[in-house]
Amino acid sequence: MFKNIKPDSDREEVLELLTYAVLDHPERGEAALRAYQASDEWKLFGVEDEGLIVGVVGFEEREDGTIVLHHLAVLPENRHRGYGRGMLLTLIKERSPKRLTVDTDAEGADFFRNVGFAVYGSEDLPDGGQFHCIYEIDEE
Repeated sequence: MFKNIKPDSDREEVLELLTYAVLDHPERGEAALRAYQASDEWKLFGVEDEGLIVGVVGFEEREDGTIVLHHLAVLPENRHRGYGRGMLLTLIKERSPKRLTVDTDAEGADFFRNVGFAVYGSEDLPDGGQFHCIYEIDEE
């Protein structure tokens, strides 16, 4: 079930998932969790399976109809089961954005490319490979 998990953000698996989303840097995961808890603009949704939050998507909705994805993660033992793609499709269905954007690393860029995002960037960038991914929603 896909739902707003900000009220459940103190659950252990939420911090674990955010830590995966920031490449296993616990301090960045904790900072991300605090950012979601402190901001009304940053939304945190997740998907549950048998009472366990197995995936999260964190995002911000802009006035121009863009959803900026800040974090997307699925527990390792639940990957390759369609949760990531499912969260994105549900987000599109429920929020009706004009576009989704995300900045990510090379591994993330591969995922987003596989689900239909246009991927821009280069591994030659100073941070070791930052990619900007955009998914334009066809209004028809």
